[in-house]
Amino acid sequence: MVGVPRSTGCHTCIQRRIKCDEGRPECRRCRDRNVKCPGYQRRVKFYHQTPASIRSREQKDSRHVAASSAVHALMPRASMDGKLAPGLASTATDTQMKEVFQYFVMVSFPGLFSAWRNRVQLNWLDFVRHHLDTSSQALIWSLRSLSVWHLGRAHNDQEKISASRHLYGRGLQHLICSLRNPRTATSNWTLMAAIHLGIYEMLDGLGEKSWLIHSRGIGKLFRLRGPEAHRDGFGRTLLVAYRSFLVADALVSQEPCFLEEPEWRAIVHDALAFERSAGKSCQLSETVELAFNEIVLCPGLFAQSRDFISQTGFKSEILRESLVAQITRCRDRLVELEGQMGPLSVKYDKKKVIKWEEDAKSPIPTEFARKVAKFASRGTQSAIAVLNQLLVLLEADKNRSSLDAKSHCSSTIWKLPAGSMTSSESQEKQLNAYDAHDEDDSPDRLDQLALSMGLLAIRT
Repeated sequence: MVGVPRSTGCHTCIQRRIKCDEGRPECRRCRDRNVKCPGYQRRVKFYHQTPASIRSREQKDSRHVAASSAVHALMPRASMDGKLAPGLASTATDTQMKEVFQYFVMVSFPGLFSAWRNRVQLNWLDFVRHHLDTSSQALIWSLRSLSVWHLGRAHNDQEKISASRHLYGRGLQHLICSLRNPRTATSNWTLMAAIHLGIYEMLDGLGEKSWLIHSRGIGKLFRLRGPEAHRDGFGRTLLVAYRSFLVADALVSQEPCFLEEPEWRAIVHDALAFERSAGKSCQLSETVELAFNEIVLCPGLFAQSRDFISQTGFKSEILRESLVAQITRCRDRLVELEGQMGPLSVKYDKKKVIKWEEDAKSPIPTEFARKVAKFASRGTQSAIAVLNQLLVLLEADKNRSSLDAKSHCSSTIWKLPAGSMTSSESQEKQLNAYDAHDEDDSPDRLDQLALSMGLLAIRT
């Protein structure tokens, strides 16, 4: 394809981007510079395009039309305001985004947010409203992706859902840049953006393992930052918002969860002491926190039991008894805590009892307390069932002869209450349990998983 330059000046003046007087036979500017004027013949320009390449570009552009048009409410548009004051359009967009994101949180995570909004120093929505760092492009685009996804699901608009995937991609690109920069790699903004994009993968992931890959990266960020970064402030908010998904990740992957390490578990006890002194504690919040501190041990106990029973040849009975003692202690403690949760579920059942007088001072609003107690109790019961089965398997392995152990020690014995965690078919079901296309399409399914402390990752 060819084209011609629009200017009628000489070629030298066009290259220098100055006005040519178009004098004949040579222009004055060339004469003054004592150079030969090339004249005024209009030269053609060649562009490397063919009819096939033009059609390919048109098809590629058309695929982006739906995505770009669907996000017009959250993307700055060229307008008179935008031309005269470029910051106006961006500010208006961010304001809209914050409002939509608030609805997303209250629809998708009503229980988790309400359980912590009054207990942390800075809750998630207050941070987005008043402390958002607009220089973090990864954070901005991650917020936009979730907000547009929420609009698409709320209005059953597939164009907006497709557009949210485009925004997610932009956020992921900026997140990679933030992680490569030593100054921003472990910042609150980067971790918050990673969590947003991880949540998006759970809601609308491209594959059954996509959320696990993302969650593994989030876990590494937590470990790089260290437990001290999450003891108070917004760092604590980040931890309590995502910790249940870290447990779910460990359960599905059959690996220990780093939150079982003593320095991470110590944070829970320190936080409970702070909440008591600040008047932000209640029986429900304390019981759930203590239960979580036991539940984080379950993935590691499961992995240890699996590895021990899978051994062939001589097995240390001392190691077996130590493992049994750990499992028993954890199980008994969870049984005790679950016994305290049962009455709390009844207490907060509005259909059976009137609000108690002290509920007005409770850090967990009464309308959400029943949900918190219900799913915390369900998660605790699941953990108890897993630990009981581990004890049965260890006892059976003890009574089995060495020959029988060799012939029966297969992965099929590893059946949690919902089925084999090592079975690839079962594992796919576990991973798909939180996919956007799962049969369980309730808008708060991730909220239920979080309130169960990650134990809904295994069905009971």
